[in-house]
Amino acid sequence: MIGEIIRRMVMEPSHSDFRIEKTTHLLHENSSRTVAEVAGACSLSTSRLSHLFKAEVGTTVGKFRRTCRFSKAKTMLANTPEVAIKAIAYTLGYHHTSSFTRAFEHDVGESPTDYRNHELQKKWRAAVTANKKHKRLTP
Repeated sequence: MIGEIIRRMVMEPSHSDFRIEKTTHLLHENSSRTVAEVAGACSLSTSRLSHLFKAEVGTTVGKFRRTCRFSKAKTMLANTPEVAIKAIAYTLGYHHTSSFTRAFEHDVGESPTDYRNHELQKKWRAAVTANKKHKRLTP
């Protein structure tokens, strides 16, 4: 559900309040921003931003922020195996790897290490399958 909300907001922005659009843009740009920082950038109090956001988007700013964070984390884990998980956690605004790992496991259902390993295995299998198909097609 949250993924669909993000897709709609990115692909089909149709908010009547420009501050909500700015909020989504700021969080997509840098999901480590706090809700208070985003509210300040939109010239709103945190409670007013929270109320407007929930009314227009249907989820809380915090949930949207977490979704942005873990979406970026998944991309980084899958596409940059050379980057340490600690560096990814720090990039996403976590000060401790253990906090990132705990939050990731709660949200995604597996540890960042396991997620990375599974994604790399999927890519490896896809590459092997593509290579086998290519070999069958070439004489």
